Amino acid sequence: MAFHDLTPDQSAPKNAKSLLGLGSKFISTPSKTTGDITPSLTRMERDFNLRVYFGTGDSTETNDSAAVDKGRSKLHVNSKWSPPPNELPNWAYQRLNRFFSRVQRLFKQRKAQSNLRPEQTTLLESLPSDPTFLFPEADKGLGPCCVKYDQYVMDSLKHLSNSEVYRQLTEEEALALAETLKSEIEEWCDKYKHHVIGSNAYTYITSHLSANESSPFGQFYIMYKIHKELEDDGRWPTRPVCSDVTSLPHGLGKWVTEKLHPIQQAQDSYFKDSFELKKLLDETELPPNVLLFTSDAKSMYTNIKTTPALETIGAFLRNERHSLDTLEVSALTEALHLVFHNNMFKLGDTFWLQTSGTAMGTPPAPPWATIFYALHERNMVPRWQKHVLLYKRFIDDVIGVWLVDPDPQRNEQLWTEFCADMNNWYGLEWKCTTPSNTVNFMDLTISIVDGRFETTLYEKEMNLYLYIPPHSSHPRGVFTGLVFGQVLRIRRLCSKTDDADMKIGQFFTRLLARNHTRETLEPLFRRAEENDANYLHRSPEQHEAIRQQKAAESSSQVFFHLQYHPEDPPSRDIQCLWRDYVSHPQGELPLSEMENLDGAKVGFNKLVVAYS
Repeated sequence: MAFHDLTPDQSAPKNAKSLLGLGSKFISTPSKTTGDITPSLTRMERDFNLRVYFGTGDSTETNDSAAVDKGRSKLHVNSKWSPPPNELPNWAYQRLNRFFSRVQRLFKQRKAQSNLRPEQTTLLESLPSDPTFLFPEADKGLGPCCVKYDQYVMDSLKHLSNSEVYRQLTEEEALALAETLKSEIEEWCDKYKHHVIGSNAYTYITSHLSANESSPFGQFYIMYKIHKELEDDGRWPTRPVCSDVTSLPHGLGKWVTEKLHPIQQAQDSYFKDSFELKKLLDETELPPNVLLFTSDAKSMYTNIKTTPALETIGAFLRNERHSLDTLEVSALTEALHLVFHNNMFKLGDTFWLQTSGTAMGTPPAPPWATIFYALHERNMVPRWQKHVLLYKRFIDDVIGVWLVDPDPQRNEQLWTEFCADMNNWYGLEWKCTTPSNTVNFMDLTISIVDGRFETTLYEKEMNLYLYIPPHSSHPRGVFTGLVFGQVLRIRRLCSKTDDADMKIGQFFTRLLARNHTRETLEPLFRRAEENDANYLHRSPEQHEAIRQQKAAESSSQVFFHLQYHPEDPPSRDIQCLWRDYVSHPQGELPLSEMENLDGAKVGFNKLVVAYS
């Protein structure tokens, strides 16, 4: 199957399969190769000059890791400052100009060969303007869908017609509210600039505010939950999403997220990802009378009532011990009100305001939802410690271990009371599975076998596995990263070696089905397995040392940013010119040994060709 035909009468264009089957990550080759690389050279020149000017010291760009470690905001707008020409040594100009003149000669614009067939090109050009069909992505990354335009609109309005959550605005009302919100955010920024948010975060928030002023609303869209059953009215369930990148509160929302994140991590039920959960399960000792259970919240984001949530989280921030001081709490509480009371967005040419609930797609939504329910768990989970051995939650998904009472009737009563207790929090509705030996949770199937946990990958039946095909216009390293990442993921998440072997074999077969060849895949998979062996045998201290080493290396290299084209000169040709004319020119000192005007060594040699 190339895509999911969700049209009521199965009327998707018959020829759509050849195009949609390429997958949403497929990149078509630009019609012409790269000719003028002046923008890339200009960007690289500034990067190079900064490295030379500061030598082995700090540059003007913010180091995110250092900022976080020191408790400062990592939010910043990259500086546009460049060193004055008279404060750079002559050798820097000479080496860079020699490199630039020769690298430009490599790039000649000419007509390129398309990686699409003529009928695919025609379809790609015609589908965006087709008034009948839309092609949204399915939820959970299960592939592209085809729906009719009026079907998509009706499914969207099914959410927006809920007057308890959304209110439609006229364009005049929306623009007036946006103007008021802009003023309120500006006042907040001025109030807390010096004592709370700092100049970097202030610039970040206000720059986003200015950039989004001309079109100040988020964008509403839906994702089809094809892994769920049809609803009673025969329509597919959908997930509402609001992309707020273009909205006025986007920058402020990023700051709120940064402040909420450590509080979210400090909650007892929190875990980062499947790898952390797997490690926790491996370390848990099980008594004989236990079963697994899961629970997921029904429409958690939209069902979190905004006013009670703001009051509850605000009281927690004011009264409990955490990493924020009093002034930061005031700033964060006010920012939460600005962000969650002002989610305005567009659907087509209509304007809407979310009056209650949390918009999926806004930056602070995950930590906000995590913290809100954690305030209930702080009292609820201890009440059930004699019956719940393990309890962990990833936003709206709970995994737990139930200690079975020897009396079946009492056990059923206790389980019913526990589920009721989970649902006793501001109207949130949790659906609990019946405790059993095996559950599917996130991307894992978890089982209790001989008194311990065993895990394997859980993959939804509707997944189309539309991995990028070999003729997609991606840099080679992207596919290498896909294989290395997936093979390592399988090894880390599967408890049994033979099970991991089988899953890796399935992955290999699926790539063959995407027209990759054995001659290409077999050496790549061997390298991936070698990488796995090295990764899995490292200690936590070794992993941290490698992380720090990579962070240090990233600050001692120059980037050459290029848009990738498969018919452009390969990166190895660029690297040869860099070595011959900049990093190790014949008869001259290596670049790392050269000095700036202050007598400090430059301290770098490496060039990274960064494709986009």
